[in-house]
Amino acid sequence: MNPDGSGKYMAAASTMTGSVLGLTALGYFLDQKFDWPQYGVLSGAIIGVVIGLYELYKSVYMKKDDK
Repeated sequence: MNPDGSGKYMAAASTMTGSVLGLTALGYFLDQKFDWPQYGVLSGAIIGVVIGLYELYKSVYMKKDDK
């Protein structure tokens, strides 16, 4: 881990990126499978952003003993 503590921010950024990309891809798959207009992509992206922002909030504002 870096002495400046930037590891937690990199972990939050990768969690946000992974959740947005993963859930958007899942939504795209569901759109193709069930012939939906674009509801799966949109809801997957929104849920991914919410999860990513929550993880960012946890890493920035919660202390280690707050778990």
